[in-house]
Amino acid sequence: MTMTAVAAPVRRDRQARLAVAVTFGVHGVAAGSWAGRVPWVKEARHLSSAGLGVALMGAAVGGLIAAPLAAWLIARFGSRGMTRIGGITMAVSVSLIAFAPALPTIFVALVLFGATGGVLDVAMNANGVVVQERYGRSIMSGLHGIWSIGGLTGSGLAGLAASAGMGAPTHLLIVGIALGVVSLVSGFWLIPAPRAAAGKVFAIPDRGLVLLGAVIFCGLFAEAAAADWSAVYLHTATNAPQDVAAWGYAAFSLAMAGARLLGDRLVERVGSTRLVRAAALTGAAGLAVGLLVPVTAVVIVAFAVLGIGMATVVPLTFSAAGRTPGHDPGTAVAAVATVGYAGWLLAPPIIGFVAQGTSLTVALTLVTVMTALIAVPAGALRAARD
Repeated sequence: MTMTAVAAPVRRDRQARLAVAVTFGVHGVAAGSWAGRVPWVKEARHLSSAGLGVALMGAAVGGLIAAPLAAWLIARFGSRGMTRIGGITMAVSVSLIAFAPALPTIFVALVLFGATGGVLDVAMNANGVVVQERYGRSIMSGLHGIWSIGGLTGSGLAGLAASAGMGAPTHLLIVGIALGVVSLVSGFWLIPAPRAAAGKVFAIPDRGLVLLGAVIFCGLFAEAAAADWSAVYLHTATNAPQDVAAWGYAAFSLAMAGARLLGDRLVERVGSTRLVRAAALTGAAGLAVGLLVPVTAVVIVAFAVLGIGMATVVPLTFSAAGRTPGHDPGTAVAAVATVGYAGWLLAPPIIGFVAQGTSLTVALTLVTVMTALIAVPAGALRAARD
């Protein structure tokens, strides 16, 4: 009887970790599946490049709106409840996008997709912090590694579906149904977390959360820059053909996924602050080399190094936010997530405007600087642990 009593909590913790890891994977597969079908939507719905840009902004707007709303929802229903609901609603929303017939409805569908994904993002990170506390060791980097693998899987399956001639509506409907079922089943293994005290849901951020917000802003600014501009830089600066230019972001994503899976072990050895500082400076140096030596192979490796540098920034910042003294995990994660979404939203147009006035090399130098600046407020990660 004693052995059973001891083993049961361990088994529940493992099930909870598996459940939240599956949720990170669901989020990643949904995001990657949609990203892989953007060309189909552009062509099938006869969108101009400007129109597509407006449509894509819908997802960022939805995420930016949803992040602070998620704090109230988590306080009301708990991170377990909102992770369950978020997984199912994101699965539904991804299946709706390709059925939208024109720009206005596509924009609305993407706002919904961004909002459901934003709520799930905050909820699953808040629940991940709870599971991590029960484990007593770092697991957040690995969870985000699962998200990265999910994103690569989703985009890969989207490519296979496109090659097979399957339209985006059919493909995304199948993906949505599958992810909805997976979310429904895995949701039973999630564990509850303490809910926020009344009046604390929208508390004013203190200095620690402001510094963590600065870290995640710079981190997601760099990630968005790599996502939207790596291929463009390779194509224009090194004259790489478009299929080769796509390897810039592929290298970034693969390197990030691998580094995230190793990140938890490194946290245990060197600590989150040292790891984030060293990784950020390494990523900045890597991108700088790519800008100084515009040779295709060098630039691809440079974006891979940037991916390694950015790998642990977001997961460890969310982890630190969820452990900030005096703040409910869901509220704190929502606060830094809101700032992070702002960085993701602002990066593409800022780089575009700077590149228009100067050059893309100069614009990406701004990314190098912001990546290096992560090292300055990174001390807040240590403070959150104390």
